[in-house]
Parts: sequence; structure tokens; C-alpha cells
Amino acid sequence: LTHQQFVSEFPNTLTPVIVTDGFEHWRPRTGWTLSFFREPYGAREVEVDGVAYTLSQLIDRVEHSTTAAPAPYLRNVLIEDWAPELLADILPLPRHARPNWLDSWFFPERPSLTSLELYIGGAGAVFPVLHYDNLHTHAFLMQICGAKEYIVYSPDQSAFMYPQDGSGSNKSSVNDPEHPDLQRFPLFSRAVASRCVLRAGEMLFVPAGWWHSAKILEPTITVSANTVNRANWTSFAIDYIARIRRHRARPQAAALAAYARCFGFIASLVTMCLE
Repeated sequence: LTHQQFVSEFPNTLTPVIVTDGFEHWRPRTGWTLSFFREPYGAREVEVDGVAYTLSQLIDRVEHSTTAAPAPYLRNVLIEDWAPELLADILPLPRHARPNWLDSWFFPERPSLTSLELYIGGAGAVFPVLHYDNLHTHAFLMQICGAKEYIVYSPDQSAFMYPQDGSGSNKSSVNDPEHPDLQRFPLFSRAVASRCVLRAGEMLFVPAGWWHSAKILEPTITVSANTVNRANWTSFAIDYIARIRRHRARPQAAALAAYARCFGFIASLVTMCLE
């Protein structure tokens, strides 16, 4: 597919897809291994679920992880803060992630909300919450090594997801979609899931609003990125402006909200002219 065909068929229609050759240009495709992270970063401390480990200790556990005794799952590590030198290995992002309005010089938020994050886990570990990505952003999940099984639910299944209250509304109260407590969450029995296995060298596009979680099948390294384009701008803007209003003084929030609306309008016009 050409880039334009990809954008038209998947992001613009909010349709998930696995891309099999999305980041062949990345050094991590062959260079990032568990050994790669153990050598220069092994003494660095990381925290998983409130417990501190050296990265070397964690990787040892990942390598011996089993379904019966899964290793701690290092997740959502913001690369820009944790090891900014690694950004040179993963930028630019795969072309499939463009356009990404979050990286526009005119978008009123720095650092970028693209949130390039690192995940390292072992067989049997699961992501702890069924969710859709924050602020209705799209997610691109680049599988560097290993394999994961993803379970996804389309936005029309939201009535069965039991969203948490308040700012956690993108997270389901159903902690384990594989073994749900149907006494507490009876409507979840009506939810229709899709499943896929993401393997090394593949990239999963999860559109805005799609609920998902993952189970690790073998030791893995994954990088994620969040994006916004015309297809998810409206939902993103609602969440983003609500967040501004929660965390900024009223005059500043009002000005930023007005600017964000203008930004979205102009970016949409530019995108339509280029299509």
C-alpha cells in the first residue's frame, strides 16, 4: 500500500491493522535485544508496580518468565525521560504514523504527547488494565522482538466495558478480560472481542477509542507511539480541552481551548488540501 492508501483505509476509518514491514529502517529492528539493554543500562533502577529492580535483575526474570510465574512487566517507560539517547534509534517514526498533529510546531503542548514508550516483559505477563489510549489518541505498537497476543474491542462495545469514573474513563473496571467476574460485570459477557498475535518486526495500529490489552507469549521488547490526525481529532479535542480545564487556571484554560479549536480547524483544512 502507498502511504495515502494506508491512511485512507485504516486511520481514517478507525480500523485496526497489523503492518508487516513498517519499521525496517529502525536500528532497534536488529539492534535492540535483552542483551543490548542489559549491557549499558543493567545497573539502572526501574520500578514495576511499586517494586524497584535493577534492569539487569528484571531482564534475568524476564528471560525465565513462565505463565505460572510471570516476571514483572516493565511498561509505559517514557523513553525521552529514561534514556533520551535512544530516541535517535526510533525517529523518525514509521511513515504510517503520519500525519501526527501532536508533533506539529503549532500544537500547544510540549513535550509532545506522542509519548514514545518502552515495554519489556516475559512470557505469561499481561497488561494490567483493559483500556483505550489516553485522550482518544491512536496507538502504534512496534514489536521489536518476541510475540504478544492482543485482545481488542471496537468502540461500539463500550457499553459492555464498565468504564471507570472520572479521568479513568478510558480504563475498564474489568481487570481480566480472559476471566471476567460476570457476577460484578454481567454485560461483559456480551462483548465481542478480536484477537491477533503481534510478532517481531510487525506493527499494530490500534485506532482511537478501541479497547485493548495484551498477553506476552515470549520475552518481548515493544515501543509505542500515540498520534492524532483528522480521524480522531474531535474525540481527542474533547478530552484534551477537559484536561486543560482540570489543570489550568480558568483564563489560561479558556485561551488554550480556543487555540486548540483553531489549530484543529486549520490542520483539517491543510490535510484535506493535501489528500
